[in-house]
Order: sequence, then structure tokens, then C-alpha cells
Amino acid sequence: MSDKTNKTNFAKTVWETLSTVNVNNHTEKKQNLTYLSWAWAWGELMKYYPGSTYEILPDVSLSDGSVECWVELTVSDGERSIARKMWLPVMDFRNQAVTNPNSVAINKTRMRCLAKAIAMFGLGHYIYAGEDLPSEEDNTQQAPKPAPKQQPVQQEKPVCPDEKITENINSWKESIQAGKIKPDDIINKISTQFTLTNEQLATIRGLAQ
Repeated sequence: MSDKTNKTNFAKTVWETLSTVNVNNHTEKKQNLTYLSWAWAWGELMKYYPGSTYEILPDVSLSDGSVECWVELTVSDGERSIARKMWLPVMDFRNQAVTNPNSVAINKTRMRCLAKAIAMFGLGHYIYAGEDLPSEEDNTQQAPKPAPKQQPVQQEKPVCPDEKITENINSWKESIQAGKIKPDDIINKISTQFTLTNEQLATIRGLAQ
């Protein structure tokens, strides 16, 4: 069996072992990101692979004054081992890159980077899901807003013909006096088709007197 195959098999074994560990009770939420306690993550790694080691690599200073911390983690089990590198920018409480960070901020970032490196082997990897998605502040091109729905144009209703009032006024009066209908009921029904003038409204309401 080749050395490459051995490493692949070992990497698979490590992933299957660490990815099943529930880390939910050992995380902290900061803004929109979730962090795994590096001390707990390292202790958990030691339970399964006590021969593992890590190395703090030189920090990378960028042109804008921000700094990236790098860590290389080697997971070992006897003669089998596999190494992976991880990086993490020094960020403030808003999860924005810090310009010219001090030693305390750099030290904290290094250990968080270690926790993230451990996640690359499976431990708590799922808490980083979505971290690589762009935030709203990073979206320079805003999606076009949907056009507002146009309200249907309501056509003006014609004025109710006086003949309609005249030919129905006696039957309406009888129905009102019998308590079968009210003037407002008549007005509402007519208003679905026509516009009533003030004089017509007064006439219909006067039927109740």
C-alpha cells in the first residue's frame, strides 16, 4: 500500500472519528459567527489522538494593516500522521478585520485559528457552515427590488338614473316599513353599480320616516 493511500485512509479515519463528536455545548456566539472553545477542542483531540501537535506559523501582514494568523496542525496516531494548515484574520467584536492589532488580539486569534484547524479534521466542522457566504455589507451589487404592484385602475361608476329610483321607490318603502330591509341596504346594493347623488341618498333614507 502506497504512502499516499495510507494518508488517505488515515485522514478518513480521523474524519469519521472526530466529525461525530457533538460540540454544541462548547461554543460561543459572536455576531453572526460561532466559535468553538480552543481549549476544549484541543482536549477532545487529545482523547483520540494524543500524539498530535501544532505549530504557530508566521503571521501575514496585509497591505491594509490587517493581519492573518496561520497554524499548522498535525494529527498523529503512532506512525500515521496528517498535517493541515489554517488561517484566520484578527477581527474585532463586529467580526471586521483589525488594523495594526496588538499582541493580545493576535494571541486570541491564533488559538481560534487552532480550533478552526481542528475543525478541518472533523471536530465541530458543521459550526462553520455558511461562514464563507458573503454578508450583506460585502454585496456591492444589490439585487434589483421588485417593481411595486400596480393597483388596478378603478373606473368611475355612472350616476344612478333617476328613473331607477322612481320605479322602485314604492316597493322599497313597503319593504322598509315591513322591517324586511333598511335604507342603507338599498344604498349599498345600488352603489355596487352606480354612484348616488346626495339628493338620491336623501330620498332613499327618507323612506324610513
